[in-house]
Amino acid sequence: MLDFARKITGNRILKRRAAKMQRNKAFCNLNSMKSIGILFENTGNMYVMANKMMKFFLARKVKVFSIAFENIKSSELENRKQIPTYIKFVTKSDLTWYKKPKGENVNKFISQNFDVLIDMSRSSDYVFKYIVTLSNAKFKIGGIQYKNDPFDLILLEKSNEITKFVSLIINFLSTIKV
Repeated sequence: MLDFARKITGNRILKRRAAKMQRNKAFCNLNSMKSIGILFENTGNMYVMANKMMKFFLARKVKVFSIAFENIKSSELENRKQIPTYIKFVTKSDLTWYKKPKGENVNKFISQNFDVLIDMSRSSDYVFKYIVTLSNAKFKIGGIQYKNDPFDLILLEKSNEITKFVSLIINFLSTIKV
């Protein structure tokens, strides 16, 4: 019953906030891109692939900002070293009772006017849905469809392999004409 109440409350709040939002939608390709936001769940191979993708964009002089959600307490995150400064983490400690992500990192990420936002999470979890829906990004790319999804482009990769999904995104951004 509590999960149902969380879901209903979260979706109502998100729907109201999204209705007030105005963003400038625009296609963007690899050549015209100046900034990118990348959202991913910090599990297994996902961090490795997200980091490779970020390095790909950094090599092309694109400003990279990233948020990784990790299902741990923030105190467990403090032991980590060698995390690039362009990756910020959201943990269980950063969620409200209905799973809304909160904090300075989330607010900064949402308010950025990225040329492109990529949700690599492949999840319909409320944390990702909230951030993507309220993001000011001009062009939003995701890999999963869900009710009222906020994406401008959904790239479905049938095998569900993150490496193929990343290749699909880069291929699309390289070939699109703006």
